[in-house]
Amino acid sequence: MAAEVFDEERRAWISARAGIWMFQKRRAELLGKRIRARSRAKVGARPDPHDDQVTPPLIFRTSSTATGAVETGVVGVLALAAPLGWPLGRVLYSVITRLIPERLQSYPIAALIGAAILSGAPLPLLYDPSPSLTSILLIPWLLAQIPASFAAAAAYGVLEGWLAIDGSSDWWPLTPAQRDVDDTLILGPAPVPMPTLLDPAPSGTPRSEDAPRIPRRRPAPINWMRLAIPAGIALAGSLWYLAAVASALAAYPATLLAPA
Repeated sequence: MAAEVFDEERRAWISARAGIWMFQKRRAELLGKRIRARSRAKVGARPDPHDDQVTPPLIFRTSSTATGAVETGVVGVLALAAPLGWPLGRVLYSVITRLIPERLQSYPIAALIGAAILSGAPLPLLYDPSPSLTSILLIPWLLAQIPASFAAAAAYGVLEGWLAIDGSSDWWPLTPAQRDVDDTLILGPAPVPMPTLLDPAPSGTPRSEDAPRIPRRRPAPINWMRLAIPAGIALAGSLWYLAAVASALAAYPATLLAPA
């Protein structure tokens, strides 16, 4: 069972929180288009081309508006800061979502933020700039791509609406294993008569093939402290790292002029 069973909940979550961000509205539209395509494949309904109109990608949208300028600026800064970490995080996101819901109950956003902290913690200790631009800028920039990949994967979990699914704020939301059902515990030792056509229909409905393996809570509870605390630590470490690089860069001319 693929993770597409949660597309509708994620689409609703993204649409409700898109705000001015057109890239989030585009995400919701793409999810809606995928949901309608699956529905048409099941029931054989004729597609309505007006329902599948999707906002074009950022590269084809104008940046003359205030929203377009802000989006272009954000994407430009991220592309400059994490040109390797961003695509690696996107690949990691795709790998993790393939494990849902068979192995993972939901997307582990908190675990990925923690991985970004653990992989980035040694960087300030290893940073020892020598009087060269390579050691001041290039080496720390390359080393920062490692925690940036985990941070990008966590950010994709939020942007793709996984907070709407129960368990996404847990550290590592494993899917509980299905337990074997003992018939004697339910039916008892007494013989059960075979149902006939005159018996009333059972009240329960058969389990859908697309139903989740475990019951979900609606709306999904979110442990914001579990997400905010590691995110704050990661932000503080990133700012400290940037300050160290900026300080070394500011002292670079003085280092060249210093007597041997």
